[in-house]
Amino acid sequence: MHRNAIIAIFLGLISLGPGSRFGAAHAEVVELANGGQLTASPNHDSKRVTVDQVELDVEQYGSIVVPRDQIKRIESPQVTEDEYFDHASKFADTAEDQWKLAQWCKSQGLDLCFHRHAARVLELDPEFADARYALGYQRRSGRWVSQDEIMRDRGYIRHGGRWTTVQEIALDAARAQRRANQVEWAQYLKRWRQRLGKEHGPTILINFDQVSDPDAVPGLIQLLGRENNRELAYRYLETLGRIESSQGRTFLMENAIFQNDPNFRHRCQQEVLSFKHPKMVEFYVVFLNHYDRNIVNRAAVMLAKLDYPTAIAPLANALHTRHLTDIAARGTYFHTTQAPTPRFDIVGPKASFRRMSLSEFFARTNNVYGTEVLANPGVHRALVELCDGEDFGYDPNPWKAWYKKAYAPKSPPIRLSRDL
Repeated sequence: MHRNAIIAIFLGLISLGPGSRFGAAHAEVVELANGGQLTASPNHDSKRVTVDQVELDVEQYGSIVVPRDQIKRIESPQVTEDEYFDHASKFADTAEDQWKLAQWCKSQGLDLCFHRHAARVLELDPEFADARYALGYQRRSGRWVSQDEIMRDRGYIRHGGRWTTVQEIALDAARAQRRANQVEWAQYLKRWRQRLGKEHGPTILINFDQVSDPDAVPGLIQLLGRENNRELAYRYLETLGRIESSQGRTFLMENAIFQNDPNFRHRCQQEVLSFKHPKMVEFYVVFLNHYDRNIVNRAAVMLAKLDYPTAIAPLANALHTRHLTDIAARGTYFHTTQAPTPRFDIVGPKASFRRMSLSEFFARTNNVYGTEVLANPGVHRALVELCDGEDFGYDPNPWKAWYKKAYAPKSPPIRLSRDL
């Protein structure tokens, strides 16, 4: 048999298909997680695939779509197949020559060939140290241990082309199941709304008083954003407030200040109060430093409604806050100046502006803006409510002193014994 044919069979290159070339400008060598390989070109502009998939154009066979986690690596060789065969034919089937050939393959970007020639070195000489180290072996207790053995000893298993733990596999499965449940809920809710009030077709019944599955939350939020009927929208908000879900509760807490429609904003506030907790003070205090003065005063409203005295000192510090002047603010993004939408706005402010302070706003621009210190009536009203009707105006110090007197822990009297 011709020497080139022997090398081709040894490397498994016959499986690449006729006419395959290492150095073809449009083709690369794709190694799959299951150990297979093929010559193909990834289509990076494909419209057929999702983020978890890759479309490969396989020469003479057309295109295929494979899961991204099934691709171990993609190799872009610097030489053609013929050049590889010409060079490889100069080396004998000895450990020393195969190692030299392996190193040449590595220098030419032929990683798959490098690993195969290095593996051949170990078949010829199991104690060839350089090849052992290159293939990930380590010397332990007088014997060579492969990377696979090391990973298994550490408690990892091979799954989906990567090393992982049993716990991570279980978490991945749980996340996948949760995503499937969320999609199922979203479709179910959408079909229910589409068929609501229709005379023909099967009826889907949903008792929102019984909906408690956290996986229903994304679907409810989507439904809320499409709803034209206000009473139904309020029903969705009540359901979100009742479900034990961090996603749903964060959504309601944010919209208690971000929602520009005052009626929707008030409904969100009511739902937040149904599951209120002292830690919510920390959540809303952050917004007292917001670059948008309207957000500052809306946050103060929520702090007053929560009725926790720990909010008094932060509110006192926010009686006056610095903001852009009216002239400087023109042309700047302020979510609260936008007109309310007919439907519940489930998008809200731009993500990067949600918690932005004035200093963070300035850090993102080279423009010079005028600022001024302004009094916040909403903050003042919140303090009056929290301090049992007391009114110390806009000076923060009396408010803090009142809080200290009313709520600071008092030291117990100390009685000194004369019998020492």
